[in-house]
Amino acid sequence: MEKKIVVIGAGIAGLSAGCYARMNGYAVDVYESHRIPGGLCTAWEKGDYTIDGCLHWLMGSSEADPFNKFWRELGAVQNRKFHNHEAFYRFTNLDGRTFILYCDVDRLEKHMMELSPEDVDTIHYFCNLIRKFSRHTMSQDKAFELFNVFNVLSMMWKMIPVMKDFKYCLRTSLQEFADRFRDPFLREIFPIILNAGEMSMLAIISTMAALNNKAAGFPTGGSLQFSTSIEKRLRELGGNIYYRKRVIKILVADGKATGIVLEDGSAVAADYVISCADMHTTLNKLLGGNYGCPQHEELFAGEKIYPSSVQVSFGVNMDLSEEPDCVSDLYKLREPIEIGKRKMEWLGIRNFSFDPTLAPKEKTVIECFFYSDDFRFWEVLYKNKRAYKAEKERIAACVAKELEHKYPGFSSHIEVVDVATPMTYVRYTGNYKGSYMTWVMSPDFMKKYQLIQKDLPGLKNFWLSGMWVLPPGGVPTGAKTSRDVLQIICKLDRRKFRTTEPKL
Repeated sequence: MEKKIVVIGAGIAGLSAGCYARMNGYAVDVYESHRIPGGLCTAWEKGDYTIDGCLHWLMGSSEADPFNKFWRELGAVQNRKFHNHEAFYRFTNLDGRTFILYCDVDRLEKHMMELSPEDVDTIHYFCNLIRKFSRHTMSQDKAFELFNVFNVLSMMWKMIPVMKDFKYCLRTSLQEFADRFRDPFLREIFPIILNAGEMSMLAIISTMAALNNKAAGFPTGGSLQFSTSIEKRLRELGGNIYYRKRVIKILVADGKATGIVLEDGSAVAADYVISCADMHTTLNKLLGGNYGCPQHEELFAGEKIYPSSVQVSFGVNMDLSEEPDCVSDLYKLREPIEIGKRKMEWLGIRNFSFDPTLAPKEKTVIECFFYSDDFRFWEVLYKNKRAYKAEKERIAACVAKELEHKYPGFSSHIEVVDVATPMTYVRYTGNYKGSYMTWVMSPDFMKKYQLIQKDLPGLKNFWLSGMWVLPPGGVPTGAKTSRDVLQIICKLDRRKFRTTEPKL
């Protein structure tokens, strides 16, 4: 008789857990409170337009990256077109100076040299780091919890060519690296590339290396179609998925997780439980705070969480396909826009003309993205629905006014307006403080937390999976952590961990 695994949440982590469970002979039920799969990896329709709420780029979009293997196992990349942007970010200052973070490192280096010849040494160093990491990829096939001495030594041996550079990136923040530039424009914009100046340099160098390898493209069709392809794989493997089924409790008996309780009061028995839901909710609500882990408590009490966001989207009757091709186009504002309690000095624009599936012909989806680290403001405002709606309308009007300068006539061509706030994330995903990522990976954080625990003291047959156990988060962490958890379960059951790819 097959052992049964119950998975909480049908985001990328939950769908992946279900797929890998089935590949290894376990019966699996996935329970999701929403009516669609994907969790944070989602999109929604507004009139004739599709508003994408997640992916900016996808690590592992080509075989140049080891992560592609996992996406193939999950049926997520087969027969899917990916758009590789010409540039990652474009920054335009008030004086008209523009820095273009080209994806191609040679083009990037040439551009930076023309922009700031006095920074030749720093520019060469930055671009050479990208080149080195572009050539050096590491297998992520085995769960680190299962590493033996041979695995550790093998990993260290393979890292010898980049060990010195890896250590430098690990211990240096974006802000610290930005301070090396003589050019004030470069000093200003480098810390805001990932909106966290304290973030380790490893984040930007690894991302730029993947972009340089054309292994971090955008999946045509957007985030929800990407998630749906993994849901399809789960069903083909024989897994069950149940929507509009909110889990309110994890059942425990004799120190073991034995199942779950749904909102309607029904109980579901299981041999193993994997929570791919928000970690804070899982620990404090589903488990009632009864299985504290010192590491997790320390993380939530003292470490900085990546800010949530406000996303303002427009469907416009304009063909903007001739605009520069980049992930995000940022402009320094003449007058800051107040979002919550924070004054935003830069306007980031995402032009989705490159994906014809998201808007009718000769029309365009434009999204503007603001980081919002004042969750309490939105939490309080949300209680007054009229004030909450008015604030969203005010922000949309301010953004539309700014976009009028870039796209003359923009306001008169708007057909759809959509504003998502931190409370939108809370409503649809339950994420802690509306964060769409997890903790900021500063050099100190990475030194302190090399591995986040997936299990809990005193509770057997239970695991956490998803972005909270592999900071700072992102879509690939859902697949990776669930794959790791199934390896651990197979090890406990003395099964050989197996994976397959769908037949085309």
